[in-house]
Amino acid sequence: MTAPTMARTGQVTQPHTGAPARTGLAHDDSFAAFARTHIARRADAAYEAEILDRLSWQRLADLGLWRIGVPEGLGGIGGTWADLAEHVADIARTGEDLGFVLSLIAHAGLVRALVEHGNDYHHRSVLPQLMNGAVGATALTEPHGGSDVARTRTLATRTSDGWSLTGRKDHITNAPVADRALVLGRVPDLGRRDITLFLVNLHSPGVRRGPAEELLGLRSSPTGAIELRDVTLPEPAVLGAPGEGLRTLYDIISFDRALYGLVIAAFLEPQLDKAVGFARRREAFGTPILDHQYVQGRVTDIRITIEIARATARAGIDALVAGDPEASLRCSVAKLVGSEGLVEAAQNLMRLHGHAGYMRGAQTRIVQDALGTLIAGGTSEMQRKNILNQMLAGHPG
Repeated sequence: MTAPTMARTGQVTQPHTGAPARTGLAHDDSFAAFARTHIARRADAAYEAEILDRLSWQRLADLGLWRIGVPEGLGGIGGTWADLAEHVADIARTGEDLGFVLSLIAHAGLVRALVEHGNDYHHRSVLPQLMNGAVGATALTEPHGGSDVARTRTLATRTSDGWSLTGRKDHITNAPVADRALVLGRVPDLGRRDITLFLVNLHSPGVRRGPAEELLGLRSSPTGAIELRDVTLPEPAVLGAPGEGLRTLYDIISFDRALYGLVIAAFLEPQLDKAVGFARRREAFGTPILDHQYVQGRVTDIRITIEIARATARAGIDALVAGDPEASLRCSVAKLVGSEGLVEAAQNLMRLHGHAGYMRGAQTRIVQDALGTLIAGGTSEMQRKNILNQMLAGHPG
């Protein structure tokens, strides 16, 4: 492998320089090659067992995936978040495990959050663990409020040496296996503007995990509940400033949303190639079905989805890197068009394969996973609400 790796001295070694990446960081296909030869081979077993492929997870960390985009002064290899996003997309393209990649997205968002908004405590005590193989999660949703995170009831109170946190989070990606989580809560002493983000060690006393949920799709991305009962946190565990949680959070989840669009485009590319090959071999009425306009319509629709999802995702990520005030809007567009486009593409793939596509197997799994992307990372309704809010903010009259 030629991806960034850790030398025995603990120093980061640079990757072999191949073709230049879109964003400038030296690029190679090592992560794609690893996903093809390892993640893809274990994908079916992980899906059936409904577990995260921790062996591949650790190996990706060893190869340096989570050091991409992190400044060298914090133990990374530099580059931008667009570089990290492209490598996660490489894994989606060849790994044949969309659930695993969605767990990567949740972790990537936390790594970026610590770099962009963290303090010295986060950089010294939490970030190295996440770069070295620990699993991260972002715990926002609760039983009563769903995606309306501003209704959180998780409460934090000040103590003599920090904080005490109590509450429950539901439907959290990576929760059953995560080591660290970003938790949204309230600090009532602050008044109306009290929403605050906390970094929690999920191995701390007072933390309980619910069982992994039985999901329709994305089964290799463990999802579940986190219950917090008087969990003690040090003073610097707050990410950003107390009371500024929502503002910080919108930047954090924007990266996740754009990543969905980029990953979906990459995931669909090999699926489309397989479908075109099938349509060339399969005959109906004495001619390959690819000669029929309705088949051509379905395969071109999938290609259009790939191009739109990739373009909008890259626009969103570039906007984040540049600090563009419309970054949040663009990232929500990427998530919306990517997840809804994947559902349509999955149905087209099923129809192209006829009755065989409806039999339990690769095509039905794609449909199940596609439906899951409409929920994971925020529903389409939430993306539209964010887009509208951003539009109205730009037109106050």
